[in-house]
Amino acid sequence: MTMLSIKALLAGYLGIIFIGTFLLALPPMYMTNISFLDALFTSTSAITCTGLIIKNPGYDFTIYGQIVIMILVQLGGFGHMSMAGLIYLMIGKRLTAAEKDLINVAENLNNNSLNGIGKVVLHAAIFVLIVEFIGACLLCPYFAIKTGDVIGGIWAGIFHSITAFNNAGFSIFKSGLLPYQADIFVNITISLLVIAGGLGYVTSIEITQYCYSKVRYHRIFGLKSNARLNLNARIIIVVTLILLLCGMVNVLIFEWNNAKTLANLPLWEQIVNSFFMSANYRTAGFNIFDISGFNDSTMFFSLFFMIVGGGPGGTASGIKVTTLAILIALSISIMNNRKETIIFGRSIPQDTVSRAFGIFVIAMVYFAVATFIISILEPDIRFLPLAFEVMSAFATVGLSMGDGGVLSLCAKFNDLSLSIMIFLMISGKIGILAFTLIFIGRSKTKHVHCVQEKVLI
Repeated sequence: MTMLSIKALLAGYLGIIFIGTFLLALPPMYMTNISFLDALFTSTSAITCTGLIIKNPGYDFTIYGQIVIMILVQLGGFGHMSMAGLIYLMIGKRLTAAEKDLINVAENLNNNSLNGIGKVVLHAAIFVLIVEFIGACLLCPYFAIKTGDVIGGIWAGIFHSITAFNNAGFSIFKSGLLPYQADIFVNITISLLVIAGGLGYVTSIEITQYCYSKVRYHRIFGLKSNARLNLNARIIIVVTLILLLCGMVNVLIFEWNNAKTLANLPLWEQIVNSFFMSANYRTAGFNIFDISGFNDSTMFFSLFFMIVGGGPGGTASGIKVTTLAILIALSISIMNNRKETIIFGRSIPQDTVSRAFGIFVIAMVYFAVATFIISILEPDIRFLPLAFEVMSAFATVGLSMGDGGVLSLCAKFNDLSLSIMIFLMISGKIGILAFTLIFIGRSKTKHVHCVQEKVLI
């Protein structure tokens, strides 16, 4: 990871954010008054795939503004560097080593060989288009029938398929997805799209190839396939499933008797709504019911799910599920007095363990400092909902306790607080460690080693 790559990544995102801001500020894009800061916040929220809104996409923006938001979400989800690399490949231009390295860093592909970057980008693009197309095919006719508007339903299906898969959480319905709380089809479809995007393109492609290999060998040759998932994929799958289950149980337990959320629903709807919220806790930000009615206990535990995020190389941010797995494995190793950090019978390199721990500490510092400053700037807002909003921005989740209407809580923030939220969304999207390196730079390699001395802990 070179400093040049990281700075180019930041410059690319900032450039797209300001282009999006300029477009959204044009008169054909909005139906109500939109200030420069409104346009800037919306553009940032879209390109970082967050979904926090201070202007309602279904009420304040025209169809043209919604298209701009959707394009920004797609660029942010797939990655503007991957998109540029794909265009290069389509026109027959070869990617240089520097360009391949930049894509590798930008999209968190962790590809050991730069020679395979072009192939990875192409496969990722195909995978994205296929999943979004399937999502649109499911949602378009359904929304068309539900709304009674064929054109509007088709547009809603396309928009929500893209924003769900890219974990953005934007909705063009004036009340969001709240009217679909009892709709099992919408709950499950949106949740699956969110999970598919949150796993990461590389992991999702590997899972698909693994399943295909298993089925192919069994049906054609009647043999068992020797295909296996690599350690990274296995960690992402297992931890994601555990977090989905824990998140669902968390909502069910703490909201079971809460009349403001789940108490008045049938058991099946309670389970489906809890699963929907669990899927959106860490990545997306769609609301199927008004979470401003959450108990404080639910809100508190939500912070832990949000900071984790999704898998590397995907649309989700946060510290990543792989970082969480490494930290848990490290804790187990310490308790068992082992020198190695082991996951699924494999030893994790010490530099990876150190990086995971550093990412977690830096993330907590960002969150604590930002929450402290905004709590001073916004003294009239309760601390826990405010902390929830800050974490939602930093982990680019998009969930919010709301402003009392359909907008996010940050719609009540002053300009300085909104600027901090914009900073958090950008830092969360680029990556906590990479963003921090932009400001402190890389330390030079020292050939002098200091004398070791023990410290009591």
